[in-house]
Amino acid sequence: MKKVGEVLVRLIKAYSPTGKEKEAEDVLLQLARELGLEAYTDEVGNVFAEKEGGGNVWLVSHYDTIPGELPVIGTDWMIAGRGAVDAKGPLAAMLVAASESTYPVTVVALVGEEGDSRGAKHLLKKDFPDYIVIGEPSDSRGVVISYRGGARIRIDCYGEGGHSSSSGDSAIDKLISSIVRFKDIAPGSSYEQPSAAVTVISGGKVSNVLPKHAFAEIDLRVPPNTSPLAVVEDLRKVLEEDCELLVKWFANPVSVKPNDPVPRALIRSILSLGAKPKLLKKYGSSDMNLLYGKVKSIAAYGPGDGKLAHTDMEQVSLRDLEFAVRVYLRTVEQLSG
Repeated sequence: MKKVGEVLVRLIKAYSPTGKEKEAEDVLLQLARELGLEAYTDEVGNVFAEKEGGGNVWLVSHYDTIPGELPVIGTDWMIAGRGAVDAKGPLAAMLVAASESTYPVTVVALVGEEGDSRGAKHLLKKDFPDYIVIGEPSDSRGVVISYRGGARIRIDCYGEGGHSSSSGDSAIDKLISSIVRFKDIAPGSSYEQPSAAVTVISGGKVSNVLPKHAFAEIDLRVPPNTSPLAVVEDLRKVLEEDCELLVKWFANPVSVKPNDPVPRALIRSILSLGAKPKLLKKYGSSDMNLLYGKVKSIAAYGPGDGKLAHTDMEQVSLRDLEFAVRVYLRTVEQLSG
């Protein structure tokens, strides 16, 4: 197996769901040092791996994953396991690229991206370089120039309860009615429309009793040039009586021009390797949404099929991993030069 495959297998064997990244942090430090990089952590667990003092280019990914451990499989053509796509695959390729670079570069592995983005928020306190490449799956040929913004919200509804045979006051009825109303504001039928996906819902304990409390968690996404908090206020206005809305996290959308330095360097690197680059607009969000305002130029790129992220089928080909290593190397070279 090639070096990048070996690095990725070791990374995904260190299971690291958000909030439980410590084991993977230690593995990352060891891997980076074995690759000849100077490695250290900050106060929240972000790992920095520097070549030749760091330089003016950062390769930034994350090493936390969603919960749900998967079998780790490593062959001569494919690596599978939790995080193989999102986003330990891109991170592994970044580490190997940094180790082979003849230019100064820093790899930053963030914690908490799948949660409250605590790693990226802590990073905002530091001095920034001019250029950042975000490591997220983009099918190895894609350059991500846009992410939608979003908010994670919780809805709590309350009722007086009563016997289920009566026309009592049900918290679940109020919750469902509120969610249905949300679809008018956030139908999500295109990239340019907000979407509101219910990800968690709970209410009631007894089959013949109307519940006094019910709640749902909703993943709201909004397109560029739209404020997630403004859409949240629109949702708040259509809540049923005795329902409350809490914003647990939010990020503004981000969009960059294809001819900005980082996306241009990524595009040229892909072309120089004989492939046809694609410009991508992602329906989700990433730490790029938070870091955008701190740098001269930023874009996202990485190996792996984004459709496999957050699924039980996470896997990435060794060929795509090796291709991504070369793209990162050439991008660092262009931006450094």
